[in-house]
Amino acid sequence: MNDMKRFITVLTLTFLFVNNVFSQVSDHDMNYNLSKEDLINLRLSRNKIKDERVERNNEKNTQYLWEYVIEESNSDESFEFGEAIELSNGNVAVTSDFYYRSGFGDFYSSHPALMLLNSNGDELVRNDFFRPGYTMMSTPPYLFEKNNELYALTTYSPEHDFLSFNHFMNYENPPTDAILALYKFDETLNIVESYEHSFPIDTFENRGWDTWEYLPNEYSGNLFLFSAFEDEGDIVGAYYKIVSTDPDNPRGFDSLFFFRMNFDGEIVKMKSYETEFSGGWYQALYRRNHIVKTDSYYIMYDRGLNNIHGEITYYDKDFNLVETKYLIHPGYNYPAVNFLRDITVRKSSTNKTYLSVTASSITNPHSDYYNDVRLYMLDDDLDAAPMYLSNDNYIVRGSPTTYEMSPLLGAVDLAPDSLLFFACNYDLNNKPYCIIECLNEDLDTISTLYYGNKIRSLRSTEDGDLYVTTYKSVAKFPATVFGFEPDNIEEAHAHNLHLAVAYPNPGGDMLNIRTGLRNATLQVYDMQGRIIHQQIITDEVTSIDAYKWNSGTYIWKLTVNNEQLTVEEGKWVKEL
Repeated sequence: MNDMKRFITVLTLTFLFVNNVFSQVSDHDMNYNLSKEDLINLRLSRNKIKDERVERNNEKNTQYLWEYVIEESNSDESFEFGEAIELSNGNVAVTSDFYYRSGFGDFYSSHPALMLLNSNGDELVRNDFFRPGYTMMSTPPYLFEKNNELYALTTYSPEHDFLSFNHFMNYENPPTDAILALYKFDETLNIVESYEHSFPIDTFENRGWDTWEYLPNEYSGNLFLFSAFEDEGDIVGAYYKIVSTDPDNPRGFDSLFFFRMNFDGEIVKMKSYETEFSGGWYQALYRRNHIVKTDSYYIMYDRGLNNIHGEITYYDKDFNLVETKYLIHPGYNYPAVNFLRDITVRKSSTNKTYLSVTASSITNPHSDYYNDVRLYMLDDDLDAAPMYLSNDNYIVRGSPTTYEMSPLLGAVDLAPDSLLFFACNYDLNNKPYCIIECLNEDLDTISTLYYGNKIRSLRSTEDGDLYVTTYKSVAKFPATVFGFEPDNIEEAHAHNLHLAVAYPNPGGDMLNIRTGLRNATLQVYDMQGRIIHQQIITDEVTSIDAYKWNSGTYIWKLTVNNEQLTVEEGKWVKEL
């Protein structure tokens, strides 16, 4: 057995960069002509974005909610949260990427890490699992609780960033393998049992190719774990084994692996499939939670083939391919979308499959930067579903004036009483927000709330409470805030949740109000208290012509119940 390898999570900016690049050009066309100084500055700017996140006071918890914000005394180290899971003892386990600042460009290199919080949101312990010469290419570890014991599944691949002190070639015996590892922890997050599986990996470095020098780990051989879940007492997962990218002399094809592992770390079954792709650029389209299980099959939701449709593949419990079907996207002209990305898929106890995706049209029907975030309800029964699954029931969140993206590690989750939580990240005038919706099983909206930060994942508890993670915080929202009784509105505001937002703010000739409310009354006042605009809200986004308004500050207000109850209000500034 080898020592543990670390895995690198591609940062949000990296994902967006890669997505945008590959929607426009091929591998052979890429040439950014970046100098070493350019590379360093780009990486520094990426770190600056991460460091400028707003920190909040952990003492401001209420009786309803707690929010934990990580405090990092060492500027050379950084945690970035992934997913929060409530354990049987009431504690909360939080997965994380852990980074050391290193190299000439002060560049981050990723490792798996964990943190434990108590039921009140107080930190109990944290630990990182650094491995010399390796990096973590996958998303943060997958957690499992078995017989009240905590396990984590993760991967490590050789670290190819030549600016990093941890570059694999800096070691006397450079690693030539990738590792799939299962760890069992004690209550202080020390590893008490370690099960590691080593696989030979392509370590070729395409130096001199600008694209490789900007993303050396993404374009070098790695092991990329994108799904893992418990089934029949074992762990079932899927990963890509990726070869190094060499556009001039392709080094073979990437391979898709399915595996079954017991909690003693033994791989009891594994099956591989060669793909049509080489060099793994498409891993930027993958996150986690791509597979759902039925009594007889595993169903994998994939990005789609050749920009045509999302792809749905059925495998039996021995990982044999049974059938392939495709997804049709309503509202898009054929061919539908430029890749299916940011997938989260969940299957309910009533056998309904809920699929959340970020999709953008090849023809860009609204603007060059337009994305849809979509939630589909699908009947993917193998025997009943047609070859092309239609989407008779779905919702779309997106507008031509905002840039929407699914939370990268979990955009939808099942809640008690046949309810769902669904989230969509977006920017309003360069300010991050997240829409969090509570839906019934038919995707009818029960409530819509706005959270003033982008989130990475959401997870429901058995009681219907909601854990939300950002890069630097974990918040627990009670189930009661997702309603619109007067007490619930007050409670939502106490938790820094809002029922509407105004943007851009400051703005110019157009004021936009975004809300999940319908038939509410919108009123806009000047600073003398005079009503200068009033209308009924009927759409998700209401645009108001402010061309004739004087520059200055205005008050906007949303009311319901014949204007007897104010549910949201705020200031909006018009600039010249």
